[in-house]
Amino acid sequence: MEETITLYLGLKAGQRADFEVVGLSAAAFAEAVKEIAFILEPGLEVRLEFDSGTEGSLKLKAIIKSLTTPESRRKALVAIITTIGLTLVNDVRGYGVGKFLDHFLAPEQRKELSEEDLARVARAVIDINEGRIAKAPVQAMYKQLERDTNIESVGATTRPDDKPIQPIPRSAFLEKAGIAPLTEVSTKTRTIQSTERLTLISPVLLPSDRVWRFGSPIGEFGYFLKDEKFLNAALNGTLRLGLKKGIQITAQIETKEEFEGGVWVPKRREIIKVIRVHRRPEPEDLFAQPKKGKKGKTKSRNPKNP
Repeated sequence: MEETITLYLGLKAGQRADFEVVGLSAAAFAEAVKEIAFILEPGLEVRLEFDSGTEGSLKLKAIIKSLTTPESRRKALVAIITTIGLTLVNDVRGYGVGKFLDHFLAPEQRKELSEEDLARVARAVIDINEGRIAKAPVQAMYKQLERDTNIESVGATTRPDDKPIQPIPRSAFLEKAGIAPLTEVSTKTRTIQSTERLTLISPVLLPSDRVWRFGSPIGEFGYFLKDEKFLNAALNGTLRLGLKKGIQITAQIETKEEFEGGVWVPKRREIIKVIRVHRRPEPEDLFAQPKKGKKGKTKSRNPKNP
C-alpha cells in the first residue's frame, strides 16, 4: 500500500541544483515525514523511496509505503501527505484550505478523510508550523535548501505533472530554518481578509462593542461583530438562532495584526459580514469552506432567513 507526494524544487532558469544539497534536503524531508507519520498514526511504519527527474525544476517523488497491510491504513497515508502538502504552502489561509484540498488530492483520496481526520491534520499542521512537531528535520531541510542559490522555492504536489500551489519562496528559507535575523519593517500593522466557517461558543446579546466567541479553523477566539444587520436581527429575535450546541456561520473576517519580535501577531478579529447561518450544523469540519451555487458563486442567505 502506498501514496506518492512530489517534493518540488523550483530552480533558476537554465540552472541545476547542487547534488549534495538535494541529497541532504531529501534526507531531512524523509525524517520529517516519518515523525509526522508517527504523530498522526503511531502504529504505522512507513518507508520512503525517491524517484527524481529534472526539467527546469527538480522533482523528488516520495513513494510513502505502509509496512502494514490493512486497508484502513490508506487514510493514514492520505492524512500524512495532506499534512506535508499543507506545510509547504506559503499562504494556505489566503488561498483557501478547501480549494487546496480539492486541487491537491484526487477525489478518491479526499473521500478517505473524515471531519475528524481533517481536524487532526489541522492540529498537526499548526504544531509543525509552530515547531512542536518535526522541528529539527524541517529546519535542517530549509538550511540545506538555503545553501544553493539556484533553488528559488520548495513545494509539494501529488500530481507530478503539476506545479505546487503557492510554494515556499527562497525569501522564507532562513526564517523556516530557524536562523533568520530579526528585521525591521516599515509597516507595523496589517489587515488580513478571509472567509471562514465558525462555530458559535458564546454570543453577546447586547448592542455593544464586545466580543462574541467562536471556534475557528485554528482555535477559539473572540470576534467583534461588525455586521449590524446580523446583530440587530439576533437582538430583536428575528434571526431565530435557537441557541444550542454547534451553531455555525460562514463570515467575512478581518484580522488586524501587529509586527512584534519579528512575527505578525493577531490583535483584533472582526466579523465584517455574516454570509450564511447554517441551520443544520454538520460534524465540525475545521477545513469547511463556503459552498458554491450552480454558477460557481458563494451562496448567501439573508440572516433573517438562514
